[in-house]
Amino acid sequence: MNSNPGKQIKNLRKEQGLSQSRFGQKIGISGKTVSAYETGKVVPPLKVLEKISDTYCGHIKAPNIKTKKMILERLQKIRYQMKEIEELLGGRYTSLVDSKGKPREQNQV
Repeated sequence: MNSNPGKQIKNLRKEQGLSQSRFGQKIGISGKTVSAYETGKVVPPLKVLEKISDTYCGHIKAPNIKTKKMILERLQKIRYQMKEIEELLGGRYTSLVDSKGKPREQNQV
């Protein structure tokens, strides 16, 4: 079996004869999200992989070590770019987000 979750999802969806939209409806996600998983633009969370397995009685493997490493490298690049943006904004970015990078409520700024 292919270890790429996106390809596994696409194969399973095609085996079921479903559109991305219909496949996603059955597990509570949009067709656009299914497309992002299938093309590898987004790695599906384990919760989604479990829901797919439960709903379609198909086994989907979690991302392998190589995929996880690639994701971590991308996250590191994003963090670096965010730091550069923060420096360009003169520290104003820091006041807009909390320590986890989530937007603060307007009254917290």
